[in-house]
Amino acid sequence: MLSPRRSVTSAISLSLVILVAAVARAQQPAAPAAPARGPGNTSWAPNGSEARARASAESKLVFYEFHAEGCGNCKRMDALLYPAFDFEALLVSMVPVKLAIESPEGKEIADRYAIHDTPAILITTPEGRLVFRVQGFRDAPDFYAHVQKDLRTYREFARRIESQDVGALSAEEAYATGRELYARMDPQAALPRLKRATVAPETRRGLRASAFEGLAAVQFDLGLSAEARRSIDQAIATTKSPDQRERAELFRAQIPLFENKPAEALVLYKKFEKDHPTSKYLDRVKSFIERLEHPTPKS
Repeated sequence: MLSPRRSVTSAISLSLVILVAAVARAQQPAAPAAPARGPGNTSWAPNGSEARARASAESKLVFYEFHAEGCGNCKRMDALLYPAFDFEALLVSMVPVKLAIESPEGKEIADRYAIHDTPAILITTPEGRLVFRVQGFRDAPDFYAHVQKDLRTYREFARRIESQDVGALSAEEAYATGRELYARMDPQAALPRLKRATVAPETRRGLRASAFEGLAAVQFDLGLSAEARRSIDQAIATTKSPDQRERAELFRAQIPLFENKPAEALVLYKKFEKDHPTSKYLDRVKSFIERLEHPTPKS
């Protein structure tokens, strides 16, 4: 049996060892906190900006989930998707973020991608190119079948885009990929392809006019109104299709409205009314004329 003196000495020695170890630990840099894990066993971004920044840095897609207060189907969707291994596998290549559709950020993104209902899922590239979009929720198998099919389709399309030499594309290929990029909300990537389609050797009748029409839409979307005006004038001059001519003339009339030149737009709409008295677009044109001639007073 140890004497009391021996026991006290041993206890003091042990205390010193513990104290030295504690001081050493305190002097070491603190380990970084592990990111908070969320549904799908991944780290959810607190907002869209951070989600896009992380996705860009990690070469991933952005997974937006839109919800609303009192949305019963949102809770039902979460309950069916979140526990599933399929959901965890889906998010491996994505940075997820959850947005209230009525929040300023949620509303801005929802408006851009024509999302009007909740629950809704949107998947984009960090730059904003549309990959997948669905509004409402039926069941988990339907969701996974839909999202996996669209992801495969997008990845094939992305590989096709990345391998293109735009300056060497045929008119058909340039037009087709430019149109799809614009439909996927990527006007910047669509622009050079649609420009190429207007000058590449034409492979079928009417393609050049369609390319000019598409190019004008892209330029208008990018705020390049003067360029859009020139392109749509080229479409009007090139097309042999009466319906395409009417569409192009109506588009041409929108440009001065964007430039805050209502008098010029009114002249163009009245010219359309005179030139195309049997047009299927005539009721719409008359409505524009009425509003321009009798604008609602600002309150």
